[in-house]
Amino acid sequence: MKHSDFKRLDLVILDGAEYRLSSHDTDGIVVVGIAAPHITRSITHGELEELLRSPRFRYVAEGASRAVAERGLAGLPEHFRDLPEAKRETALWKQLYVEELLRYIDAGLSKRNEPSVNAILPAIIGAVEMAIRKRQRGLVKRAGRKEALNTPPCAKTLLTWTRDYLNSGFNIMALVPQTHRCGNKRHMLPGERAAFDALIAEYASPLRPSIDGIHERAINLYADFNRGRAEQDLPKLKPPSRSSVYRAIRQMDPYESYLQRHGVDAANKKFAIIEYGVQVLRPMERVEIDEWEVDLMTLISDAGLLDQLTAQQASALEVTRLVVCVAIDCATRCVVGLTLSRSTSSQAAIRTLDMVTTDKTAIALSLDCRAGWHQGGRPEFIAADMGSAFVSEDLKIACAGLHARLMNPAGGVAKLRSRIERLFGTFSSHFVSRFRGRTFSNPVQRGDYNAEAEASLTDQDLLAALVTYIVDVYHQRPHAGLQGETPADCWDRLVDKYGLPTPVDAMDRRAIFGVELDRTISGRGVRVFGADFACDELRDAYKHRHRRKVRLRFDQMDLGWIAVEIDGTWYPAHDLSGALSGISFYQWSAFAQTVMEHNRERAEVSAEILHDGLRRLDQLSTDAANAAQLGRMKYSAEEIDKAEEKLGLGLHLLPAVSTDQPPSGSGWLQGGFEVGSADADSADAPPAPEDPPAGGTPPSRKSWRFEDDE
Repeated sequence: MKHSDFKRLDLVILDGAEYRLSSHDTDGIVVVGIAAPHITRSITHGELEELLRSPRFRYVAEGASRAVAERGLAGLPEHFRDLPEAKRETALWKQLYVEELLRYIDAGLSKRNEPSVNAILPAIIGAVEMAIRKRQRGLVKRAGRKEALNTPPCAKTLLTWTRDYLNSGFNIMALVPQTHRCGNKRHMLPGERAAFDALIAEYASPLRPSIDGIHERAINLYADFNRGRAEQDLPKLKPPSRSSVYRAIRQMDPYESYLQRHGVDAANKKFAIIEYGVQVLRPMERVEIDEWEVDLMTLISDAGLLDQLTAQQASALEVTRLVVCVAIDCATRCVVGLTLSRSTSSQAAIRTLDMVTTDKTAIALSLDCRAGWHQGGRPEFIAADMGSAFVSEDLKIACAGLHARLMNPAGGVAKLRSRIERLFGTFSSHFVSRFRGRTFSNPVQRGDYNAEAEASLTDQDLLAALVTYIVDVYHQRPHAGLQGETPADCWDRLVDKYGLPTPVDAMDRRAIFGVELDRTISGRGVRVFGADFACDELRDAYKHRHRRKVRLRFDQMDLGWIAVEIDGTWYPAHDLSGALSGISFYQWSAFAQTVMEHNRERAEVSAEILHDGLRRLDQLSTDAANAAQLGRMKYSAEEIDKAEEKLGLGLHLLPAVSTDQPPSGSGWLQGGFEVGSADADSADAPPAPEDPPAGGTPPSRKSWRFEDDE
């Protein structure tokens, strides 16, 4: 396996200890502890893959840099999603203006100065307000409707936002309002300001002075000031702090300062613009995402998308055209994400983006593909059109969590998203033409062909066919845009040269893509999916906090542990039974359905019924996994609650014998389960997590409902 593209300023947190990258090769990586005695630790790529799925491991891009430390001092949370809603909305609103200005600058229609921006400011305001109205209107487009819009910025303010956004590497956190930092500040005297600015300008020098060196010069400069002021009986001036010097340097033009320090060639290489029409170099440097209505009439099957329809819709829509949302890596032309749905939606786009960051080899192997589907990772730049699915705030929040810059080029101009548009053309000509039920691109080409009557593929068949085509055909064929190289070979070659894209760790995945629920703390921790989840922080909160409600996040593809928020910090809490480790929500639903169907006939759950349920689950696991990752939308919190009420039925997975260590999850439901009513909540409640029951069967319950400890 090839090394990951870690950087020197990236921060790795393993078992609570902080490390920085020392070296990497094809066998693994070597990290060095930040704190003394600076312990060196090697991690193989096999161990790294396991750690990425564990809460023990955190990866923070450029986490050891001064910029990240400054954001921490500013009181901002780690994840954009954790900001208050008002600040999120303001930051997204600012981003619309900044991206619109950058669009003009990149097209050569404006420069980064006030007179130039003033000339185009009305057009920018009009474009932004039109985008906001389009998002707010929905289906209501009647004239005269009252709309609430924020006051637009002036040219100077817009340039300030743009500078902060660019200096942060297109990180939306730079646009979060910092009103808590407002207050009286000492303004520099005219002569003091001129001398300080001249001193800061010395940073852009071929001698490459450090920030600490500039700060020492500033202290000496103010010492000279104060000697002269003492002779004139004037009060002393307070020298600037290191953070003030740092902020002043950060306000310098990054390209110009880097050019002066390192030369023209180095500056051009570092600040190569990743924009429309420019050739990208690295895997996941630019990802294009779009939706396409498949040119095939498809049968809706019970195993796939039928669960999204009402009974009336299912009877009326036996045959339909489905929408596929696809993401392609521009450097290698590899398809890195795919979701099939009934219609366009922001949830389909977010689910596709989730797939972009994962290794999809297990899906390919389950469909008997001969090649793997490991291509993917954290994208740097995402290009999408102006469709409703790609301008939603939910998608923008997900992109902000990934630290990926989202751009929405104007619609109707195919060259702005040429790779994804060409891919859909390949799908239409080389994939769809192999199946009956083709709709063709227009009525003239279709003629008298009855596509509805000729439909032969179910939605599950279409999923399997698409994945097989992408993994074993498209990725393995010579590509004209790659000078005859196959996308799979191009990916391997560029990964050898630049390294694998940086990963998304398990805690970040729950923060960016996880479903959020509210649950009540009890002596067992919190209960979700019939299982008790606990950690030391939850136990402490139960003892010492008056507030019982906590927020939690979980990954629908792994219910083995959840993230719980306590006093603004997120902690991992493990399933005490060990039964849910590596189990998806869809597999849990299938098993709970088995238990529910059986207990309509019998009150007891025997070992025979348990094994029968597991056998059924094994048969459903492949279909469930494929549908979960490719064909179904991410469930909302409300849908999860309904599923628990419908399928939970008092299902309670018994804790493992020992809770000192996180459960291994070596077998499905190794601790067994119980079925009962909520009447036993107070009198017959199981002991707290730190003192689990030794065995036995809890008292039987009188009624069927999901017991939530509320």
